[in-house]
Amino acid sequence: MKTDDLIDALAAGLQPARPARLNPWLLAAAAAASVAAVAILLGVRPTLTEALSSPTLFLKGLYTGALAGAALWLGLRAGRPGADTRGPLVMLLGVVIIAILWGVIELAAAPADQRMAVWLGDTWRVCVPNILMVAAVAAIPVFLAGRSLAPTRPSAAGFAFGAATGAIAATAYGVLHCPESTAAFVATWYTLGITAAGLVGAAAGRFALRW
Repeated sequence: MKTDDLIDALAAGLQPARPARLNPWLLAAAAAASVAAVAILLGVRPTLTEALSSPTLFLKGLYTGALAGAALWLGLRAGRPGADTRGPLVMLLGVVIIAILWGVIELAAAPADQRMAVWLGDTWRVCVPNILMVAAVAAIPVFLAGRSLAPTRPSAAGFAFGAATGAIAATAYGVLHCPESTAAFVATWYTLGITAAGLVGAAAGRFALRW
């Protein structure tokens, strides 16, 4: 058999492989795990019913939800060899910059003697640890979803999935438990918690996402 004929025979009937995707059931499991962790470990705040009617709660959830979406997009791109990650990086940084600018404007508009209270609230010391604790519960399904890809940059993919886990955890924490709702507080302490989760994910990704 000629070489060309052999190649044609081997290639006959081949279909293009579908690109790997993140398992939506695992991502839903991460969200459910975050909700359960907040409810069991931290407790649901007694004023939740009143808070649900506040636009600030919606905006807080919109911020962390947008970060979760951007981080998952970044992880999806980082998990495909040769894929361009600039788009999700721009989105991720853009969301953070908007929140920081909003927080700066809020602080500038507040009376001078109230700015520290607007920035620190009553729970700034526990915000980052609480987000990390909830993220630790949600990390397993997110990283299992990430393993379905083929990351050649496991640390970068790990950072993205860690940040996504932190953002999912921060959403559940912010809605169900945390009473703070100022833009300055959320832009600082929530962002730090999500970033810390990303850094932990970058370290874990070197091993958990290796293939």
